[in-house]
Amino acid sequence: MPGVYLLLVFLLSGLAYFFAYQHNPSLHFGIGRWDRSWLEDQDQFYPPLRMEGPLREPDGSVRVQDFVARLTRRDASFRLPYHALRSPIGIRVRCHRFGLEGTVALEVNGHPIEEFVFTKTSYPWGGIRSVIPQDVAEEVPLRIRLVTTGGDVPPSRLPRDLGVGVDWIELTPLSEGVLLLPTAAEWIRLYLLLVSFLLFLRFLATPRFLAPILLLALAGTVVLSQAAYPLLTSRMLELAWLAPPAVIFLLWVAELADGAFTPVRPFTRAEAAG
Repeated sequence: MPGVYLLLVFLLSGLAYFFAYQHNPSLHFGIGRWDRSWLEDQDQFYPPLRMEGPLREPDGSVRVQDFVARLTRRDASFRLPYHALRSPIGIRVRCHRFGLEGTVALEVNGHPIEEFVFTKTSYPWGGIRSVIPQDVAEEVPLRIRLVTTGGDVPPSRLPRDLGVGVDWIELTPLSEGVLLLPTAAEWIRLYLLLVSFLLFLRFLATPRFLAPILLLALAGTVVLSQAAYPLLTSRMLELAWLAPPAVIFLLWVAELADGAFTPVRPFTRAEAAG
């Protein structure tokens, strides 16, 4: 019977994870912090850079704020964990060329979407706003490519092969019937976490009746986190499944050291008296 309960926990966990995924159809990918898994090739990007720039508020007012972004080379691609069905996707990219002229072509999954002309007056409000057709958006993974051509030669403070400076990418479904799916990698990481945690419970000799309850509690925590903080949860799952095996290894090493490397052997009463 415990095996049946465990199977039920795994099924319920996957179903709850799927429904939690629907809670955030629009996602905002901040570029510059914890973004390496979103870069298709890190050689196409420069290290994160702290900048200062204006931000327009919804009421039309403008304020200056610090933010972290990345400079790209002239050909740079992002690979984002976003899979939407039954809807075209609106895409916004906050980017600019620091007042330099040039044309930036947007490609998604190998399909040309639109070209954007940057002029000297585009800075700082220039950017990319377009629509990804439904048939293109349904291909996974979502690969967003920015190709910069033409334009002025960058000044010495900027890289010679500068593409654009990217602050964030925002994806928004344009149909109410959109269906979001976790990527294959996210499904695998979720179940790797559950399996590794189950092995950890077995290592601790947890009573069999208690294992499904603790496993369900862990799954519930992941589901709630996914609903509240989708991108943070996705990034945490990349490494979270390694935590239980790491703890098992450390406990095993500690037990081995305690048994084999005791520095002082306890004295018996006879030895102490003699």
